[in-house]
Amino acid sequence: GRGISAWGHHALGDTSFVRIMLRGFACACLLVALAPAEGLRAHAAHSSRRVASRVAPRMAADPVDVVVVGSGISGSSLGFHLATEHKLGNVLVTEAREEVGGNVISKTNDEGFLWEEGPNTFQPTAQILRLAHDVGLADELVLADAKAPRMVYFEGKLYPLPLNNPLVEGTFSFPLLSWPGKIRAALGALGVPGVYKSWEGPGEESVESFVSRHLGREVFEKIIDPFVSGVYAGDPAQLSMQYALKKIHNLEARGLNEGLLSGGLERQAELAAERRSDEWFNTWREGARLFKERVEGGALGSFKRGLQSLPQAVAKCLGDDRVRTGMKLARVEKEEGGGYAAVYKTAAGAEERISCKAVALTIPSHAYGDILGGLEGADKLVEALGRIRYPPVGSVTLAYRQEHIREDVPVPLQGFGHLIPRSQKVRTLGTIWSSSLFRERAPEGWEMVLNYIGGSRDWGLGDLSDEEIIKAVDADVKKVLLKPSAADVEPKVLGVRLWPTAIPQYEKGHGEIIAAIEEFERLHPGLFLGGNYRTGVAFGDCVAFGVDEAARIAGQLDGLPTPSAPAVKQAASTA
Repeated sequence: GRGISAWGHHALGDTSFVRIMLRGFACACLLVALAPAEGLRAHAAHSSRRVASRVAPRMAADPVDVVVVGSGISGSSLGFHLATEHKLGNVLVTEAREEVGGNVISKTNDEGFLWEEGPNTFQPTAQILRLAHDVGLADELVLADAKAPRMVYFEGKLYPLPLNNPLVEGTFSFPLLSWPGKIRAALGALGVPGVYKSWEGPGEESVESFVSRHLGREVFEKIIDPFVSGVYAGDPAQLSMQYALKKIHNLEARGLNEGLLSGGLERQAELAAERRSDEWFNTWREGARLFKERVEGGALGSFKRGLQSLPQAVAKCLGDDRVRTGMKLARVEKEEGGGYAAVYKTAAGAEERISCKAVALTIPSHAYGDILGGLEGADKLVEALGRIRYPPVGSVTLAYRQEHIREDVPVPLQGFGHLIPRSQKVRTLGTIWSSSLFRERAPEGWEMVLNYIGGSRDWGLGDLSDEEIIKAVDADVKKVLLKPSAADVEPKVLGVRLWPTAIPQYEKGHGEIIAAIEEFERLHPGLFLGGNYRTGVAFGDCVAFGVDEAARIAGQLDGLPTPSAPAVKQAASTA
């Protein structure tokens, strides 16, 4: 089982959702910390206006410049930006499955339901919107109501988190936190001596430790703990703050003191200035215009026909000669005359060898195995990558008639969904109210909810059958959302998928793994390792990876040797 590429951007798992939810503990700086940072990248942006069209055909007889392995969001973004922003004529994107998208899977049925079985939504950024425009999806963009409440389920009730003035509402009127908890959070955010405590431990600090010392134990248990479950399906006692939530972690070193509020305000001013600059508009072009015209803070986005529309549109623009499916990578070797060979096992059982100047791997860290086995330092690299844990997560989409929703919840559902602190002893991590986000995705009279269950504190989920997972999720939905009289109602089961290795865990010691990756790349110029285990799990992180990695590869390509072997060499079937 491959990991869920770009997993952490569903409505309850995107860093954007955390950004909004964190308002609840009266720390406006955290809102800023998780704001979309498109960043003014080092690459030179072309100022010409582009519209979606097929990129000029690749010259198959010429050596391949870059082979991109994987067509999920990371690989699709990388391949597209290499071919367009950097004008590389011979880029090849390969995918092991028979259709592009990796684990971005959008489905429909003849009853009028549309649902996702991997990533669910994204937080709009100028980067994402420029890519959507360039592949012809600008008119397909759909945005959820930014004012829809986000919920936390606690002791039998759903609590909407404040959306307006976070400092005032979060401190004085948010009912989930006690007064001592609110005061502790506010004083800690301000960095008041005697309340805020500096980190004195060795190594990387956990998310649990960081939040508790800054904002108090109550904020951690009632708010941050469920969000960590939503973003990573992870254990906050093990996740590294420096790598899992690095934007918040970095605020400690900014501002007037180590309190998060001062650093957050400084970061907010920096982002506002960046988005007013000519450089920002010139870099992101139509993406910047769409962002300014259509996006409200906190909004989540998708496409009319689902998230898989994006990699499909990228593949259409690149063309069949640049995107090949049914190609399972067997190994990467160095060519005697310089460059690399990516050796594939095709769907027909044949072995195909593709010579190239560079190989960019966007596969999950657990999938390396013997792929790099013949290269210096491969054993050390694979050992390091093997320390990244991927817990099992179930994605379960169910639908219920509206008359079964409990009386104290508005019908039709009005909100992004709810998360559940682990202290509540509910197995489901969180539930996205999909039909509330995008009403057209469910027929009239129905509510459709996408549930995530499992994670690094529930490894036993991987041993359950689909029927057992559905039963557990249905029971949790009934406990949180349905009337007691609906206890025996059978849900409409639309989708159930167990991802055995779902989300890479950025746990303590992750810095050592990153160092091992960087050392391996230094040993082998032209090999590029990346993806959601290295640069972030959210949809926006994966698009940004493609932008930045394309610039990094293009900047090194001229200094790499061109292989002398034929670009493509077929071998007899090994079946």
